[in-house]
Amino acid sequence: MEKNNGYKLKIDPEICQGTAYCVRVAPDLFRVNQGATVDVIESNPAPEYEEQILEAATLCPTRAITY
Repeated sequence: MEKNNGYKLKIDPEICQGTAYCVRVAPDLFRVNQGATVDVIESNPAPEYEEQILEAATLCPTRAITY
């Protein structure tokens, strides 16, 4: 998979509430962990995920997603 040179996908665990909107939008990039918050699966996603990343970040109610 080609790497996206511009993105370093992160979630701030201090503010993530585990609503999992990001998991619904981009299940290849995010997953719910045992602590009921979300983890990033792929921190350097391919360019093809750009739309999903932007949508996930927009939907996040706490703005815990950065890229």
